[in-house]
Amino acid sequence: MKQAVARNYYRTAEEVSSGPAELQHSLLIVDDVLTQNNYPAPRTFKEERTTGTKKKKNSTKLTTLCLPYINERVSNKIRNHVKSNDVPVKLIFTPGKTLKQVFTNSRPFDRAVCCRSNPDRCDICPLICNGGCNTRGAIYQITCCICPGEVRYQGETERPLYHRIKEHLRAARNPTTHPNNSIGQHYADKHPGSEPRVTIIILDCKQKTVERKMSEALYIHKHNPELNEKSELESVVKFIV
Repeated sequence: MKQAVARNYYRTAEEVSSGPAELQHSLLIVDDVLTQNNYPAPRTFKEERTTGTKKKKNSTKLTTLCLPYINERVSNKIRNHVKSNDVPVKLIFTPGKTLKQVFTNSRPFDRAVCCRSNPDRCDICPLICNGGCNTRGAIYQITCCICPGEVRYQGETERPLYHRIKEHLRAARNPTTHPNNSIGQHYADKHPGSEPRVTIIILDCKQKTVERKMSEALYIHKHNPELNEKSELESVVKFIV
């Protein structure tokens, strides 16, 4: 048994005990366990904790923020900025992908299948230029094919893309029942009564909600799609912050 394990036993005894009597009972149990493992003076591993007083934890609730590790210089700059501005954030730097993860795939022949199990009969798969309608966590772009110029809308969905595109098409056919749908409002204003004709591009895929929202915000900021409202970008920024 390692010394750190012995210290953890004493630490746990202090944390779970509800009063002084219970604490002494718990410490005796730990003493007995350590003595049976041939520790002659088990309490020596607890010298720094014999006062029985717990450290008060920081009452400020910190939000965990995971960022990809680039190098130590960048990490230190981010840490210093967070510390100097008293940002209530706990930073965690995660390692990036290894070369093995980038260049290998344990299931190289797996592909996203159609939600209807038959892309030839699916009404959504032919609209998607670079993927299947069963793609999850997609950041997507819809382009109106009726408009003479490039009129685009960018969004994201955690669900299979099939269901989200279906909602947009329903809104385009019946705009009054979907007043908050940007595609529906575009067809109500520019193409009333027309059957929707669109193409879809999958811009990115992120399974984590925060990463997906951040990716969507970056694409909207970069491309400035015509059908996205500023309030959508603001709501994304508020969600991330």
